[in-house]
Amino acid sequence: MEDRRLETHPDLMDPNWREHAEVDAWLGAEKDLRKRRKQASRRGFRVSGGPVFVLALIALVVAAVVVHRVQGRGINDVPGFGQPPKAAPLSGGVDLNRPFDRTPAATWAEGLAGITVPPGQATGGFTAKEVDVAYRTVTEAISAARLGSRALQNHDGSELLALLSPNERVRLEPTLTNALTVEKGRYLTLIGPNRLLQVRPRMTGSLTAKPGDEGELIVHASYTTAYAFDALPSEARRPADIVPFLRDEQDYVIRKAPPFAKADAGLGFGEGAGYHANMACDAIKTGILAPQYADKSKPVDGAIAVDEADTYDPTKPLPSTGNCE
Repeated sequence: MEDRRLETHPDLMDPNWREHAEVDAWLGAEKDLRKRRKQASRRGFRVSGGPVFVLALIALVVAAVVVHRVQGRGINDVPGFGQPPKAAPLSGGVDLNRPFDRTPAATWAEGLAGITVPPGQATGGFTAKEVDVAYRTVTEAISAARLGSRALQNHDGSELLALLSPNERVRLEPTLTNALTVEKGRYLTLIGPNRLLQVRPRMTGSLTAKPGDEGELIVHASYTTAYAFDALPSEARRPADIVPFLRDEQDYVIRKAPPFAKADAGLGFGEGAGYHANMACDAIKTGILAPQYADKSKPVDGAIAVDEADTYDPTKPLPSTGNCE
């Protein structure tokens, strides 16, 4: 009964333990042999060659078995040997799963969440509630122009047109519904054959309100939008190749009736200016936003260097020179 328990002891069943036990036994036997030789030498006694040869042969066999087993398992399977596998390097230095990394937009929020909207306060002839409504209307217009799928995918400006006052809609309908033009691209973000990645654009900026003429409220939108384009490893070597930036400084005018006519009451466009960076110059001249790598007439390395921290910061002055000039 005791012998059976000994044979099935967990340590004896463990092959790793048996290997260590065999090595320990071999080392112990060799140590004992050296001790006996030393004692025999002191006594003038000489051990015969037969037993020594047998012990040496056993030691060599045990060592060969241990080495064979370790080699059979592979060096990475032996505790203390080898290193954990390293992650494969990113193709071209661009991670399409995290396209905004290593760009100023890395810490920006997705979509309209990146635009700070203050609580409405009574301004001019507008109540706090009316200012809140004006802020909401302007954010909807920004979404339709810069984030809306109709504009981005279909070059369709109807979503933005629906938010405008009747007379402003009549004025801008030819521009926003006709074929591609540079003027249309000023109001809408239009995407060409280079497709966006399935990630939300990033935004940063804010809205402020001030009184205009009688019956007018001017909402100023100062914001920057970053888009991420798909690319092959051979096309993109750095995040700047696939992430263009659009900066907008735009006044929106909200008018009340009276004193204005009903056809003029609502949302209209005031003065505005913009700046584009890291995009294809060939495409932007036709009203299309495309990634920098798509530019055929200008090498990527030839893009004008800019101070990105200031250029894309809506609280800083708008640059006077674009990177296509």
